Amino acid sequence: MNDDSTVQTASYGRRAAVYWSVDGLPEIRRGLVFIVLTGSACLWQVYAHKRIGSYYLVIFGGLALYFFLLERVVLDFLKSRITYPRTGYVQPPDALWGGRQAQDLAPLSLRPGPPYVLSPFPLSAEENATFFWPRTVRPLEGFAVLCLTGRDLLGHWLVPLAMPALAITLYLANRTSERQYPWWSLLMLALTGPVCFWVNVPAPLQLPLPFLLAGQWLLGQGAYTLVDYLRANPYPRMAEGVKA
Repeated sequence: MNDDSTVQTASYGRRAAVYWSVDGLPEIRRGLVFIVLTGSACLWQVYAHKRIGSYYLVIFGGLALYFFLLERVVLDFLKSRITYPRTGYVQPPDALWGGRQAQDLAPLSLRPGPPYVLSPFPLSAEENATFFWPRTVRPLEGFAVLCLTGRDLLGHWLVPLAMPALAITLYLANRTSERQYPWWSLLMLALTGPVCFWVNVPAPLQLPLPFLLAGQWLLGQGAYTLVDYLRANPYPRMAEGVKA
C-alpha cells in the first residue's frame, strides 16, 4: 500500500477506509448508479405509463438495493482487477451506522457477532471499523428523499436548493472523516443548483435533473481520483521469463 496518508492514520479501520476510496471507484460506481436509475425511472414512467409513485420506487429502492447489498460485491470485483494488483489488498472496514462493537461483552454467546452499542468513545486502533461509509451514503440517501418528497412542495426551487444542500451535507459529514472531498469540487456541485435560476428547466426534467447532476458530479470526482491513482501506481510488470 503506497498511499502516504494511510501511514499517518492510527486506526486499522481508518487505514482501510482511506485505501478503500483511494482509487475513486466508489464514486464512479455511485455516479453511474444515479444516472442509470434516473434514466430507467424516466423510461419506465414514459413507456409503461406508470404513475409518479413508481418513479420513487425505482430510484429510492434501487439506491437502497445497491448501497446495502451490491456495492461491496461490485467494488470487490473491480478492485481485484484494478487496485489490488497495483497497491495490494487491504481488508475493507466494517461500516458502523450508529454504534460500535462491544469488545468485552458476552464472551460466551450464540450471537454470530459481538453486539453493537452506542458509545461516545472513539474506535480502538485495533478495530477494523469506521463510520466513513455511512457518512457518504446517508447524505446521498437523504438527497434522494429530499428530491422525491419535495418535488411538489418546492417546484422550480428543487434543483437550486437540493444541490447546495447536498454539497454542504457532504462537507459537514466528511470534514473529519477518512474521505474528505476537495472544497473546489464541492463548490462546483453546489453551483450547479443556482445556475438553474437562469436556465429554463422544463417541468418533466425538474425531478430527474438533481439526480443526473449528482450522478455526473460523482462520476467526475471518481474519474479524477482514478486518473491520479493510475498515474501514481502503474500496473506492475511481470519479470521476464515468467508466464502469467
